[in-house]
Amino acid sequence: MRFLPSALVVLALTQAAAAQSPKASAAVKIDFRALTEEGQQVSDLKTDEIILKVNGKPRQIQSLGVFHATAADPSTGGSALPPPYATNTVGKNGRVIHALIDDDSITPGREGQLKEAIRLLVSELAPGDMLGVLTTQGQINLRPSTDLARIQHVVDGMTGRSPSSETDSDAQCRTTRVLAALGSMLALTGGTPTTIVVFSGGLTPPAQKIIDMTRRQNPTAATGATASNDVCPVRVEDFENIGILASSARADLYLLHMTEAMANRSSTQDAGFESLAGVTGAEFARLTASPQAAISRLLRETASYYTATFDPDPSERNGGTFRVDLKSTRDKVKLRTRPAVEIRKDIARAAASPKDMLRTQTVYTDLPLRAAGHTSRTPGSDEVTVVALFEGLDPSVALTAASVGLFDEKNTLKKQWTAQAADLTKRPVMAALSAAAGTYRVRVAALDASGRAGTTDYELKVEVPRADPLKLSTLVLGVQQQGAGFVPRLDFTDEPVAIGLVEIYGVPKGGTVTVDLDVVSTPEGSALATAQTSVNQGKTDDTRVAFGGFNIGGLPAGNYLMRAVVSLDGKPVGKVVRTLRKS
Repeated sequence: MRFLPSALVVLALTQAAAAQSPKASAAVKIDFRALTEEGQQVSDLKTDEIILKVNGKPRQIQSLGVFHATAADPSTGGSALPPPYATNTVGKNGRVIHALIDDDSITPGREGQLKEAIRLLVSELAPGDMLGVLTTQGQINLRPSTDLARIQHVVDGMTGRSPSSETDSDAQCRTTRVLAALGSMLALTGGTPTTIVVFSGGLTPPAQKIIDMTRRQNPTAATGATASNDVCPVRVEDFENIGILASSARADLYLLHMTEAMANRSSTQDAGFESLAGVTGAEFARLTASPQAAISRLLRETASYYTATFDPDPSERNGGTFRVDLKSTRDKVKLRTRPAVEIRKDIARAAASPKDMLRTQTVYTDLPLRAAGHTSRTPGSDEVTVVALFEGLDPSVALTAASVGLFDEKNTLKKQWTAQAADLTKRPVMAALSAAAGTYRVRVAALDASGRAGTTDYELKVEVPRADPLKLSTLVLGVQQQGAGFVPRLDFTDEPVAIGLVEIYGVPKGGTVTVDLDVVSTPEGSALATAQTSVNQGKTDDTRVAFGGFNIGGLPAGNYLMRAVVSLDGKPVGKVVRTLRKS
């Protein structure tokens, strides 16, 4: 194969003139999951296999993306690798899970099912997944985080709070607390796809009141399975309101019934919890013994999700909540989504330009992006060349405008790059800037043709790594394309070969440089593969360019680490690494 002499030097181009940003309306986003009849994930649906109706009217899907949770990937041995790139998707491709525990329904000494369920969640989640825990009266209130060990420790120390004999009035007050907490969690999901898991020993079903004029002391009487007290009435509308919230929240809801939690299990309480599942469309499971099956199902079903977008029609521009019907034409594939979508009143407002998006703290997530930064030496200058690579997660969606900014540690915008039309035809898009050495926040801002806006931010140490007496660029990963030479890649899918490229500076006359490349699954793990490298003359007398390739066709999906060990005259002097992501 014939390679370009240097990806980094080629990318150090004169900054392009600004492109005009489109003034289009924002698209509406719908999340959904695709499952087989056996509950297995389907991750290769195409747009023409999906039928979308909004308020009964067929809609054309403008874009379709699929996002995989970190935990769905093969294990990386429990050792967190550096992220392969920054992304504005939720949890950086990990899941966000809230556990709501009705601890008032657990009799002291009967916490076993709950604690085992949390232990299973913690053990099967992966770095990047976030778990939070809330009890109904706030004794435990841990926001979602990746500190799973802390969450496990807190839950292990939890004691149930149910009395040995719960009265009907106590059960009704407990039910209203569960409904209130669940309502708050649904309302606070906002634009973040979230999984909410409710653990309870049972709830009081709603009861309707009717007027009974024959009773002088209390002219109201309750109908239904239970009577409703005046202190904590459990009303039909309370359940219905939770159903309305669940219908448009970006949340998957699982209700797990702890059948062994209460000293005196009640069939009425069983029915109440099932009623909540019915009104919310939640997935319901009884934990009759070990929670293993229910937790495994939850993790399997939430391992990935799709995001589809469509343009609202004029009748929806004033905003509101609209019914959604989503089906797949593929046999035996079921699509799970919320039954309604909320369209904001300001949906017709055009997104800001990427230049403006650089200067705000607002995080734009309608357009999913990923980005990474590389550094190299700038010939004849003390500044460092920074190459920002970025692209939309959905390869079928073209970017129409983009800007990149470098912010110093005082949050001052020091350098800026704006794309021209030719830049945006490449995947990934490549932005070249130069800056003094230091630590910077890199912000990428972009728009697509439908007006969707996306930003992603990441910290980058702008330097030329030392490998005394040499200096190095960062390691760039990519592929060899026919007629195009070396092309960088942020994410690998079906590419058979992954190439690593590194520049070496300050090579003394007569010095011999060699570079050993390998791929590992953990930072200190044994090599899964090694590669010979070619070391060629660079643009200047003291520069060398080394590159080599690996066959990655047989690697399972997941994160791996590519390492480049640089030696001068047979002595190792430095190493650069980069995480390789195979989706």
